[in-house]
Amino acid sequence: MAAALFAAAPASADRPTSDDLSLISGRTVGNGEVVISAGLGWPGFYAEVLFSPSSKFDLGLRAHVDYGGLIGTATGVAGGLSIPMRLHVYGKDDIDIAIAARPFVLLGEGAIFGEEGTFADDFGYAIGLEAGMRVGFHVSNSATFTVGAAGLFAWTHVNDAGGGAVGGGAPLIGIEANFNRQTVFFAEALAGYAGAAENRFGRHMWMRLALGIGYRL
Repeated sequence: MAAALFAAAPASADRPTSDDLSLISGRTVGNGEVVISAGLGWPGFYAEVLFSPSSKFDLGLRAHVDYGGLIGTATGVAGGLSIPMRLHVYGKDDIDIAIAARPFVLLGEGAIFGEEGTFADDFGYAIGLEAGMRVGFHVSNSATFTVGAAGLFAWTHVNDAGGGAVGGGAPLIGIEANFNRQTVFFAEALAGYAGAAENRFGRHMWMRLALGIGYRL
């Protein structure tokens, strides 16, 4: 996945990203930097460590606990790991664009994976990918506004109920506020539609909401 993102980068060089810390926009965090962050919202909460092996590429590890469904509004309990990545592909003046991807694995109750009846409490899992584009606008020395779009594809399986694919897409918005070089606060929202196998997921809204904080080590 990381190699594929590097291959997608344009050959021409662009200007370096800003020194102001950003976790959700098109602006990467900077060569050699390490950032820790945490977020809370829907469908759960997470903690993450992010590494930047180059000025254009961020690679992280995220542990998350979900109390909301992969899609829809069902509730349950699940835990997972994912690998967030961003590749900076364009930068000019106060605009930065990045390709973002997050492969993930999620384990938990069947309700998280679309079972709302007999199998809601059975063990299930999902293996999937979220990917899309982020465009960041550095509107002031302390604020960045982000717009973009993301897609979701996952394979889900619940014991005794079988498996099925989930796919969807959504626009996203976000804002970040920098209070110093080390600290950033952020808010992000995504809402769209996702399709799933028949009889899975009573509602097909794909939604993500997060409020969080990041700290540069």
